[in-house]
Parts: sequence; structure tokens; C-alpha cells
Amino acid sequence: MPLGRPARIEDDGGDFGSPLLGTRTEGARQRRLRTVLLLSGATTIATIVGAGYATMLIMVGLPEPSVLRPELRVVNAVGVPSYVLAGVLVGFGYATFTVHRALHWSGLDVPPTEREARRTLALPQRIYLFELFSWFLAAALFGLMYGSRDVQLVPKVVLVLAGVGLLTAGVCKVLAEFSLRPVTAIVLQTYRPTPRHQTLQARSLGLWFLGSGLPTAGVLMIALFALAGPEGMTVRGMAVSICAVAGGGILSGVVLNLLGVTRVSSPVRSVIAAMRRVSEGRYDTEVVVYDGTSLGDLQSGFNAMADGLRERERVRDLYARQVGEQVARASIERDPELGGVEQTVAVIFIDLVGSTALAAERPAAEVVDILNRFCSVVVAEVNSRGGLVNKFEGDAVLAIFGAPAALSDPAGAALSASRAMMRRLAREVPEVRAGCGVTYGTVVAGYVGAADRFEYTVIGDPVNEAARLSTYAKADPTVPWASGSAFDAAEPAERRRWREGPTEVLRGRSHPTWMFLARR
Repeated sequence: MPLGRPARIEDDGGDFGSPLLGTRTEGARQRRLRTVLLLSGATTIATIVGAGYATMLIMVGLPEPSVLRPELRVVNAVGVPSYVLAGVLVGFGYATFTVHRALHWSGLDVPPTEREARRTLALPQRIYLFELFSWFLAAALFGLMYGSRDVQLVPKVVLVLAGVGLLTAGVCKVLAEFSLRPVTAIVLQTYRPTPRHQTLQARSLGLWFLGSGLPTAGVLMIALFALAGPEGMTVRGMAVSICAVAGGGILSGVVLNLLGVTRVSSPVRSVIAAMRRVSEGRYDTEVVVYDGTSLGDLQSGFNAMADGLRERERVRDLYARQVGEQVARASIERDPELGGVEQTVAVIFIDLVGSTALAAERPAAEVVDILNRFCSVVVAEVNSRGGLVNKFEGDAVLAIFGAPAALSDPAGAALSASRAMMRRLAREVPEVRAGCGVTYGTVVAGYVGAADRFEYTVIGDPVNEAARLSTYAKADPTVPWASGSAFDAAEPAERRRWREGPTEVLRGRSHPTWMFLARR
């Protein structure tokens, strides 16, 4: 199953915390092959290094009692190399076969079943148990081989092989978890392991035991052996033994701590990088969940948070489209309350001419298309000048300038917008004509309705005047008409673009309106 195409996290570690693991967009077959080769190769190298360290400890690191005797030459020269070679080959074959078989589903680019998911997540444990079995078998076998010649060699050989085996098996498990991150990410999309089986605390304690606990226990046993049999171990021999075990402990501690830190830091780093993207407003960000511990919960939690932010942003965008960006921003910044305040604003009311005949003569789909193109022009010009389209009333639009966001010259902005929209409508929507009225004055702006359903609107005489003026303007629908109040309130630069028109008492009003027309 593909991982999807969420926004990539710009991080040096790549999608899975390391460039060695490829990317989430990698093909299924390539991902499976990469995982098999990386896991088999890493565990094989760890086994070879562990075998070399164990051999060094038995041969020279723990010099007393010595295994470098003539009667043990065959065991040293034939038995040890043969077992190491056989162990490496069998281990590589087992890891390759087991992983290749368990990841059969991933090569087919299909989602895993629950059984396949469990087998995939159990692979590191299976590799660990196989390595442990191989080393314990070696401890038993060589304990018998060396013990048949000298029984005093048994504790030394068995304890060294068992201790190094525990260390090597633990390293192999960590490397297997690292190599399996790409397929683990796919599994964790649909299946989550039981938390008690995958705790971060258990991982950290296990790494401490392998990297520091075992070497410390080895040094302690050397001291106890020296105390129990002082005649059997010289001061020089004890010093060499302690140096060998402590040196190996320092090296294994550094390696395991680096692996442990990487195992923790990689998921955290991916979340930090994703949080940085979200803080920049890139809400499409998503991290790949490839860890089965609480770190995976951290990654999943971030994705859930980002999904919530995306949903919130989508709702906010829809809300802003319905009520206008200014109203949406004001509602989010402060809780809206019923009621309003007096504000001085400019008002545009634009109404189509002959909309009834248009609906009767044309198909409904075509009428809707014309209305949408008409409204698009009006909205674009109003928004570009800081205004707010407050209402769509069928074939008419009400726009206000100066509320809820204040403008330095609301009248000038409204007059300029009306001229621009009338020019564009003649060019872009030639099927219709419209009467456009612009006025200026004091209104009450605020939220009107009920406590559980209200809307932002403006109420006042300028609104009524603009509506009446748009009706009067239908006598010459090629240019916008404006009231004297709007003309007087505008800046001189805008006033020069208008000429004086008639003075009339508009329908429904008691006093005359001094009108101006935009110059052609």
C-alpha cells in the first residue's frame, strides 16, 4: 500500500530518519529489496564483529586460564573458524529468508493483513532470538569442547560467549528495527501494537543493560574470580582482562548509545521539522509514523493535530467565503455579540437590469453562470480596495467600505471600485447591464439575529439610499451613480473622475439626493 503523498518534511534524515532507508514515494519492490539487504547486511556485520570480540577475549583478553595450548590447537584452528563461518552464513540466510518471506505483502504493494502486520512487527524479536540461540549454542558447544580438555576453561568460555551473545543479539535487534522503519510505517497506518509490548522505557533499559550493565558485570566477575583463586590469576593477567572487558564495554556503550539516541531523536526531529512547517502556515504537513513506542504516539499525535488544523483552516476558509474575510477575522479575534455600533461607511448597491426577463428567456444553468460571473467581478473589485461584500440578494450585491475594518478613504475606495466594476462588467459580462449606486453616511454595523443564528450586517439610511440610487441609475446603466455625500467625502483625485448629475427626490425618500455620474 503506498504511503500517500503528504507534504515532505525537509529534514536531513529523510522520511524515515536516515537516507539509507529511502523515501516514502519509493516503489514497493524496491523498498522490500532495500529492507531485506539492509537488515541482512547489518545483522551479519554485527555478528562478525561480535565473533571477533568474543574470540579476542577468549584467546588473549582473558589470558588465564589460557586456551592457547597444544592440545586445544584443533579446536582453536578448526572448530572456532568453522563455527563462526557457519554461523555467519546461516545467520545471513536465515535473516534474508525470514525477512523476505515476512515482507511478501510489501512487495505486492498491498496492505498487510493483521497476521502479516504482527509478523512484520515481530521480525526484530525473531532476529534477536535466533542470534541468542546461535550464541548460546556456541557457548554450550565450545564449553564442552574446551571443558573436555580442562574443566577450568568452562566458566570462561561459557560466560564470554553468553555475554557477547546477549550484546550482539541486542545490537542486531536494534539494527533490525532501524532497517524495518519503511515497512513499519505502512503497518502502523492500520495496526497498532499493544503498548506494554513496545515501551520506550523498556528499550532504554535494555540498551543500558547491553552497553553498560554487561561489561560492568564482566569486570565484577573478573574481580570475583581473582578473589576466589588468587593463585590462578596474576595481577598482570587481571589487569589485561579488565582492560579487555572494559574497552569492549566502552566501545559497545558508545555504539548502543548512538543507536539509542538516533532511535529517539529521529522521530522527534521529524516532528520538530513538521512543527516548523505548520508554524509557517503549511497545514498540509504530515510525518511518517514508523515507531511502535510512545515516540510513534508522538508522531501520530502530531498528524492528528495537523489534521485538526487543516480542518479548522478549511472551515475558516469556507466561513470567510460566506461572510467575508474581514467579518471572519473579526469573529475569530473576538467573540461576536448581538448588537451593533455606529460607523461611517461608504455603501455600494448594484442591481441587474431585467433579471426577471433574463431568467425567463435563458436556461437556469446559463442564468446561474451569468450571475456567478457578475458576482465574481463585483467581489474582486470590492476586495481589492479593502471593502466587504456583505450580501448577495439574488441579482443584487451590497458592499460596504469602512466596516468592520476601517479605511482611510472609504468613500474614495467605493467610488473607485464602482467605476472599475462597471467597466469590467461591460467587457466580461456583456449579457447583462446593472444599475450601480454609491453613497456615504452613518450606519449601525454589527450582528443581527438570534443568539444561536446571526449575521453581520449594516442598517441605516445610506443603505436604503444606495438601493434607491441603483434603481435610478438603471436609466444609464453604463456608469455608476453616486450621492453628493459620497462625492464630498472622497479625496480630490477621485472626485475629478466624476461629473455632476441631476438632483432628485428618490422613491421612498423625503429629501432630494444630489447625484454624480462617473466620467466615461
